[in-house]
Amino acid sequence: MKRALLGAVVLVAGLSLAQGVDYRQEAVAAMALARLQTVAQGATGEEKLLAWAKEVKARAEKSYQAKEAFKALRQAQAALALFQAAQGEPPRQGWAPGPRHGFHGAPGRPGMGMRQGRPFGGKEMKNPTFRAQALVDRAEKELDYYRGQDPLVRTLIAEAKGRLEKEPYRASLLARAALALISAERGF
Repeated sequence: MKRALLGAVVLVAGLSLAQGVDYRQEAVAAMALARLQTVAQGATGEEKLLAWAKEVKARAEKSYQAKEAFKALRQAQAALALFQAAQGEPPRQGWAPGPRHGFHGAPGRPGMGMRQGRPFGGKEMKNPTFRAQALVDRAEKELDYYRGQDPLVRTLIAEAKGRLEKEPYRASLLARAALALISAERGF
């Protein structure tokens, strides 16, 4: 009898801990939302992209209030990418989206995504248009594979496709926003 009672107490305690809140994830989401709030206050740029960014920001805040920290984090990342896309200009000369170095950022060292000290894909991966195209393709494939239902994601991907040749920086940011929204929708 005592063993059964002890087992029941341990089971209930384990279930309550398993359903607990991941405070670290909530803290990261809160920091992302705070950064998003700061960026949103001084946001300028293309009106259509700003409207999408504000919509996604509202979604992120709503998800955070509903205690969905992961979803709020991914939506905040998408909104940040949209605010950056609205501003438009790349942050530095020679911009290319994504990592260009080996593991731990050491140039020329083989690591994740590296083969014999060169980035995966060779010279073409340094071309911003090629990298943006790769991000747009990945977003399309993830949307199809996970059967995403968010109409904004489809709109972002279509917009990114339209901007690939003339604005690869904005196209890659739109694709990153779409990928973050897909991740928020699927939960991982």
